Amino acid sequence: MNGFLCSAAFLLLVSLAGCGSAKLFSAHPVPESPGVAEAPWPRLVDTPAAPAKGSYGAGVPDPVTGVAATVELGLAARDAAERAEALNEPVLTEAERRRLTRKR
Repeated sequence: MNGFLCSAAFLLLVSLAGCGSAKLFSAHPVPESPGVAEAPWPRLVDTPAAPAKGSYGAGVPDPVTGVAATVELGLAARDAAERAEALNEPVLTEAERRRLTRKR
């Protein structure tokens, strides 16, 4: 097994020895193909500038709206927890359960 690993490592080293360095890729510039150059997707340079501080719009929601939503969701969660606690109580009393499960 040890010989196999050494052989595999040697073959890997020999096969990669002829690859050269990263300078190989910069020495031969590859132009962008027309299909890629005319593609409709946005490029990183097409990213819009950030809006001014304090201005809000569709892409930049108002923080007050977020705080109001957080408060509203907190109240809804509290109401749901209270309802879940109420629904957790047994439907039948112990006496009713005994009466219904009694053998006849």
